[in-house]
Amino acid sequence: MSIESAFLRQRWIAIETSLVIISKIGGAISLISSFILGRYILKSKPTWREISLTNVMLFCISVENMMTSFFGYFMGSWMVGSDTRGYLSHGFKDSWTRPLAAGNTATCTAQGFFILFAFVYMSTAYTLLGALYCLIVRRGWTSDQLKQRRFRAMFLLPQLVLALAMSVPPLFFNMYNPSYLFCYVEQHPFMCDWDPTVPCTRGNNALVVQYTALIYAMVCNVIIIIFMIALVLTVHKQESKSDQYLTKGQQKQRQNTINTAWQGIRYATAITIPFVPLYVFFFYSIMSQWMRAPDFLFWSYITAIVTPLIGFNNAYVFFFPRYKSYRQQHQDKSRMHCVFATIGIGSFTWKSWKRSEDRIETTSDDSALTDALVENVI
Repeated sequence: MSIESAFLRQRWIAIETSLVIISKIGGAISLISSFILGRYILKSKPTWREISLTNVMLFCISVENMMTSFFGYFMGSWMVGSDTRGYLSHGFKDSWTRPLAAGNTATCTAQGFFILFAFVYMSTAYTLLGALYCLIVRRGWTSDQLKQRRFRAMFLLPQLVLALAMSVPPLFFNMYNPSYLFCYVEQHPFMCDWDPTVPCTRGNNALVVQYTALIYAMVCNVIIIIFMIALVLTVHKQESKSDQYLTKGQQKQRQNTINTAWQGIRYATAITIPFVPLYVFFFYSIMSQWMRAPDFLFWSYITAIVTPLIGFNNAYVFFFPRYKSYRQQHQDKSRMHCVFATIGIGSFTWKSWKRSEDRIETTSDDSALTDALVENVI
């Protein structure tokens, strides 16, 4: 091997290693964020039944995010087979093994299952949550109504059933294999479907499941955006009804509409942005086109950075309006104090973290939508 080839090889190994490490950092951030959100919701009411349906759904999403962040993004290549070829080594005669890989077929299968389950579960749960937000406003559903078992079953079971229906069958067809940064629904060896000289030994038809999951997520993203638009229009319509009571010279108030619009944008982007890089790779795949090396590296880094942060995004969307509300009421406090107070930490000490009475209460039931829609529901 020439010196130039050896240098190029080491450069690509370093790039792949950096992608793996970045993904693990993002997974750790999402794991912590999801834990904080789950803890906050659990301590918001004395009993589980008193917790609003929207918060129950967010709690379930947080639990699922914790599992995926740990087993998927944080563990990452540690669960990939130790003899797996580096996914950037294609094109090199002298290939290398996946950086930090230390697992086997069983751990790889478990990781792939968790990630596919999460992909379908979160897409469905976010869609149902968006529908619930919209219906609460349009139909005027009260907190007591949403505590009924039929409502809870209607909004808590579909995501679980669909996620299991999509993620269990691949277990019986050896479809969970090493993919890019972790194991997923993939044919084995990786990229064998693109190289006619390399026969696929596992995961035949895995791309069918992979494409089905991606198309399903795309449809869910579109539906979420539609629900957010409908929510904003409904709030605007409700605020417009009060215009008839304005006296001459009074300005029309649209603060709830503006706040809802911004929160709707945050909600839609929280689930959409982490999946955008996957959609880009999907587009190139169905077009049977190879990316140029610079484009491939760019989108690989974007994937490693934004995809594992879906748990962080979920917590950010939940806490941001509460932070704004608390910040406005305590302008004499530092921003850091307001952040920690909002998420339920009275101070930086572990003792304060454990005391539930130190928690700052900034939320209320869904029935208070007419007073402060954004703070209380979304």
